[in-house]
Amino acid sequence: MNSSTHTYFVYEGLPLQATFYPAAEASAKPLTLLYLHGGGLVFGDRNDLPDTYKKMLSDAGYALLAIDYPLAPEAQLPEITLCLHQALTWFKEESKNLFNLGSADYVLFGRSAGAYLAFLLAARSADPQLKGLASFYGYYSLEDPSFRLPNAHYNTFPKVPAAYVQQQIRKKPLAVGAVTERFPLYLHARQTGKWVPLFLEDKSKTTAFNLTAEELQSLPPTFLTASTADKDVPYRFTQQAAQLIPIAALHPVLGMPHDFDADLSKPAGRRIYQQLIRWLDGLCEE
Repeated sequence: MNSSTHTYFVYEGLPLQATFYPAAEASAKPLTLLYLHGGGLVFGDRNDLPDTYKKMLSDAGYALLAIDYPLAPEAQLPEITLCLHQALTWFKEESKNLFNLGSADYVLFGRSAGAYLAFLLAARSADPQLKGLASFYGYYSLEDPSFRLPNAHYNTFPKVPAAYVQQQIRKKPLAVGAVTERFPLYLHARQTGKWVPLFLEDKSKTTAFNLTAEELQSLPPTFLTASTADKDVPYRFTQQAAQLIPIAALHPVLGMPHDFDADLSKPAGRRIYQQLIRWLDGLCEE
């Protein structure tokens, strides 16, 4: 696919980049999806969305901007969100000059930890150009007991030694974390129940990074999907969000893994992205 990559901010010497995937010209719609990747805030990269889904969105008329953010534990959650606020400002300022967009209207789109960041950004924004939120197997609070206790599913994996984890932590921030190198950090944190302190060492700040019921009720129209059998992020997050967000479209997936759309051999992923496109079309018609 055609794309262009740009630096939107420099965080402690680290260039943070965003890759723009344009919509098919013949069908361009007045909405851009601002995409935030998953990876437990610890690993992953902005270009992890499979090309199959990028093409589906492009063919349907939707441009996609995939955005870097600094990873934990080298960066903490306050700094991560600060960088993403810079990204939103940069997009709105550059949408016409860099991307030739007729509109700076956008939808925040995140998967897993990226959906959590999208929830935070949307809840703390009064931006009239924010038209919606799309959460794929996301969450909006760090207080869930499953995040602070050893995870039974991850404890079926071989134990990751604490010494190995310390060896993987860099002295400088990074925005791209290969799964092969960085997943063990996440795995160790979930095995020991020490995931939240990995990206938020200061416990006194935790409340500021949890959405209240009132904040959920203030969110823009939201597309919600997750698997009912998710062993990483409890499905109840998606259920509760659907009950509290005033205009919410819930599309559950039955009995599949956390990141069900990663398996392109199964039809569930394409089906959900088709539903996402129909939902986006509805936003454009309002």
